[in-house]
Amino acid sequence: MKKLFLFFAALVVLTSCLPKVALAPAYWNKSSKVGILVNATPPAKYKEGSQGLLDMAVTSGDKYQEALNLIGEKIHPKEELIAMYSEILQSKGKEVIIIDEKFDSKTAKKFNGTKAEGKKYSRYDFSELKAKYNIDELLFADVNHGFMISYYGMIETGKMAHTFLNTSLIDLSDQSLVMSSLNMKNVTLKKWKDNNYESSIQGVRSTLDQAKAEEKDVNLK
Repeated sequence: MKKLFLFFAALVVLTSCLPKVALAPAYWNKSSKVGILVNATPPAKYKEGSQGLLDMAVTSGDKYQEALNLIGEKIHPKEELIAMYSEILQSKGKEVIIIDEKFDSKTAKKFNGTKAEGKKYSRYDFSELKAKYNIDELLFADVNHGFMISYYGMIETGKMAHTFLNTSLIDLSDQSLVMSSLNMKNVTLKKWKDNNYESSIQGVRSTLDQAKAEEKDVNLK
């Protein structure tokens, strides 16, 4: 059966379309109002490796669900990231507006406006938020967390705690990117069921902390 290469193949396609933009130090020299919108999906099982369609069907069970439920009770990336981004922006003199709206990539409006040479642009059009919240820029963060399971066919070859964070700082006057970054952290899990899944919970905790540290010390410095 023809094999399908999961996650990282998809990630290459996804990230190849996403421009990476470093934050210019001059950004902090001007005052502005920044909206913060964090889209955090519930903890989930993600796959990497090589599988056929039958393999994917056989390995789609829910043996990880109990652990994922506990991770969801213990770890709250949306609230943590909002607090962290707020602290960073306010410490630099920015006024912060928290935007608590649902975001769905399948239905979100794509940006199809004019693109100036030398600039890179958001995939999505957030222009409506500018007037609605009276903001100048939007810090949009999309975060996934949970388990990353490696497969070869139907065989599990590895388990990792996982956090993937995609962050963009967008100038809402033209939807251009002030900053854009991709941030993925994994921690190998050897005894994921130990102590009522405490190893798994702490693993995901570690990956989220690592991602937050990179946001703070590298991407938004």
